[in-house]
Amino acid sequence: MKDKVRSSSHIRLTYITHFYCDSPEKIGSIEELLSNFATYPTEVLDRTHFVIVDDGSPISYTPQHHGLNLTWLRITDHIPWNNPGARNLGVTYAKSENIVISDTDHDLPPETMSKLCRQPDCRKSFYKFKRMNHEGELQKAHPNMFFMARSRFMKFFGYDEEFCGHYAHDDMWFVKFLKWNGTIQRHMPDRYHARMRKIDAMKHNHSLNRDQETNELLYQRKRREVDQFGNAQGHSRTFLDFRWEVDLTHQRPAPEPRPNTLWKKLWWFRAANPFR
Repeated sequence: MKDKVRSSSHIRLTYITHFYCDSPEKIGSIEELLSNFATYPTEVLDRTHFVIVDDGSPISYTPQHHGLNLTWLRITDHIPWNNPGARNLGVTYAKSENIVISDTDHDLPPETMSKLCRQPDCRKSFYKFKRMNHEGELQKAHPNMFFMARSRFMKFFGYDEEFCGHYAHDDMWFVKFLKWNGTIQRHMPDRYHARMRKIDAMKHNHSLNRDQETNELLYQRKRREVDQFGNAQGHSRTFLDFRWEVDLTHQRPAPEPRPNTLWKKLWWFRAANPFR
């Protein structure tokens, strides 16, 4: 008999991150990230879904759920620098409209997570966060950390997986393409910032080649296509061009829903609202 499918309608935020580990000791950084999130207030944890994507790490380990709403995915094809594909996969599994996409060397403090759980749908805006360093100083936003709408991400085909296999320029193209299609970049107030994690670089970093030449040429070609032909040119539309498996799913008990007898009756207002 199949287990009853639990509702995820209470989820207000999905936090998506991905990693690649080429030695067993590096997986501890991911477990530390999740164990820290597990200490956050219940009202945040109940309404946040975490998606972890292993981008084809050549090591064995047993993931732990840490009591979180968690989906742990593993890409099984070996594709160097598959960051675009890993982010596309994570967003595909997200259970909320509002999403955060981040690398594992940053996280968000409880106050920021609580704020994002209360935010209205991002719609056509995406937000950047200033970052607090280890000395408590705020620095400029990281170029590949975003708070945005899942629907907006999907509408413009997500990250372009034509960049996979080589390093750099995938984030730059993603942002440019969103903006050219009318998406508005905004910034969260300084008090709702991100944090740089204290990570041993020798244990956290991997040995992949960081030469940018191939993707620099690809990026310039895509820009020329947009300049000459417009109309959403340049994006390959390649999406989830690899195999993967689900290593772990876990769901916390859902909070009791609050009564809202007016929502259905106001369907006509939502239909008439041009900004929805």
